[in-house]
Amino acid sequence: MDPLLHTWPVSSTVMLWGSKSGRGSVLRLVRLTIGFCSLNFSIVAFLFLLSGEGPDGPFARSWLVGIATVNLIPTILWFVGRIRGSRMLKLYGLWADLGTASILITFTSHNAALFGAALFVATGAYFTYFLDRRWLAFHLAFATTFVIALTVLGLTNGDYSATSVIARTDVVLCAVIFIPATIQFTWRQLLSRATGSKVDALTGLLNRRGLWDMSERIWSVASANRADIAVAVVDIDKFKAVNDTFGHEVGDAVIIRTGTRLQEHVNGFGYAARTGGEEFTVVMIGTPYGLRKRIATLPKAVVNASDDPLATVSVGAATLPFIPYQEEFDYNEFSRAIVAADHLMYDAKSAGGNTANTAPMTVPRRRAP
Repeated sequence: MDPLLHTWPVSSTVMLWGSKSGRGSVLRLVRLTIGFCSLNFSIVAFLFLLSGEGPDGPFARSWLVGIATVNLIPTILWFVGRIRGSRMLKLYGLWADLGTASILITFTSHNAALFGAALFVATGAYFTYFLDRRWLAFHLAFATTFVIALTVLGLTNGDYSATSVIARTDVVLCAVIFIPATIQFTWRQLLSRATGSKVDALTGLLNRRGLWDMSERIWSVASANRADIAVAVVDIDKFKAVNDTFGHEVGDAVIIRTGTRLQEHVNGFGYAARTGGEEFTVVMIGTPYGLRKRIATLPKAVVNASDDPLATVSVGAATLPFIPYQEEFDYNEFSRAIVAADHLMYDAKSAGGNTANTAPMTVPRRRAP
């Protein structure tokens, strides 16, 4: 099974604003806009069918009707939230680009097809918000190549003046290329500033504030995948002795090393955050067996026999089992899970450290009314 967090549209470093699941969230508004753009694609296709500049001939007209009708299926699935996960989102994007192009090439008027190419602005918005930069680059290359091909056909056809065709091409290309690219660039700049206050400067991991924001996202993904959630508190054993013996510079190196290995251990299933001097909090999702195994192996995952100095960790964890119909993030329950995990971590430390509580206390989620 693929790591559950890989079903999220984008990587953890992109579009963190999408972690909010409330009705007024930006992500919900963008999803609604994309859905209406998809619906508008079918409407525009049918309108061109009735115009004199649309497809000519029974095959071309049947093709347009078929594509516009079939497009209603993914549109409905999008509105009801059934299109999710990396593969589905990529297929949806490919369908949008290829479907748009396949209809436009049936037009008898290349100038009308060039006008219709403005629909690539909508698909560009989709690639910008729901896929990564590589897929956006693919979309921009595809759309640009297609528009230039329409321009060449329009110039060789001779129905319109060259200046008219070139002017229309210039307008369409500016919209198709620069609007999505500018949104992507601007948003990444804003995102970089926004996430700066959520990242620990020493380790590059999330800090306490970043952990809480990301926990909302993990909660949402867990609900969608019917998965359990585990919260683990990890503390470096006898860290004061490391600082006193080797100095704070070496102590910082141990913290960085431990944080890096924690994130590598849970990558794809969760996130690690530095929430104290030598303390980390890890949030993961998965099956009960998978979570128990990942928790039990945490101490070994962050220690290597060749480490100098050698620094072990104590781990405590609490699990939140999946409960249907409880999609909204519960701050209080999550807080209780962290407190329970913290107590279990101190139990492990009192037992000598270098161990994990392999039978984490269960903090049940309250059932929705």
